[in-house]
Amino acid sequence: MLARRELPDEYRRWNDRWGVPFGRHRLPVQLLERSGALGRVALARPALRRWRGPFAFQWNTRTRTYEYPWVRGQLVRAGARRVLEIGGALSGLQFALAADGMSVCNVDPFLDYGSGAYEIDPAAEHAMLNRVFGTTVELCRTTLPEARPTGPFDAAVCVSTLEHLRPADIEETLAVVRDVVVPGGIVVLTVDLFLDLDPFTDVEENRWGRNVPVAWIEELLGGELVVGDRTELLGYPEFDVRHVLTELGSLTMGSEYPQLAQLAVVRCP
Repeated sequence: MLARRELPDEYRRWNDRWGVPFGRHRLPVQLLERSGALGRVALARPALRRWRGPFAFQWNTRTRTYEYPWVRGQLVRAGARRVLEIGGALSGLQFALAADGMSVCNVDPFLDYGSGAYEIDPAAEHAMLNRVFGTTVELCRTTLPEARPTGPFDAAVCVSTLEHLRPADIEETLAVVRDVVVPGGIVVLTVDLFLDLDPFTDVEENRWGRNVPVAWIEELLGGELVVGDRTELLGYPEFDVRHVLTELGSLTMGSEYPQLAQLAVVRCP
């Protein structure tokens, strides 16, 4: 399926609680940011970080208002306790899941995927956010094939990451996922669908990456698609470009780029 513009009440409540997608108290934060060095120093204080919420420290798009609560809902329904997040960077999702009682391992090399390099030390910032929010999210600052985290995990989560990787890297990454997720465990995916790339245009790649067929991801995992509308997921015979374009008015789109969010859950064999 594709993320919708209209949010279920459950998603709205969860977003309000955690400040998805840009953090809480945006107006006073913007005023402090514009007030110069003293304002920026104040915003770095632990109490104000906590006040802003865990989603204030990683750039996001508006599609995350649907993606994040949807991902969390899939994990809760599956009863996942130990979760591997692939490419979580400094996203608030990992800390919110940890606050829900899940044990989270975030594997991310913190590479530049088109939005500019990190201006801070990501590992130090991650440690700070763990302290601020009282969580113990594990961070492996490398790629998943290099990290080889110790399993087993009940679930793996990948939010808007695979489309940034080269095909060979996707294959290596998902091979590790197959090894570390328990049989019958789930892989919860959101994959950007760029409207300026094939199959909507003749262009294969943009500054962010390429359109990755979800059907291919399912094949690499060797599992079964258990959540997802094949008419809206790239790579399946049922995928219908005309249907997607017809539904645009009901779909949530990136605020700075013509990007939709594909949502799928694959159950591992």
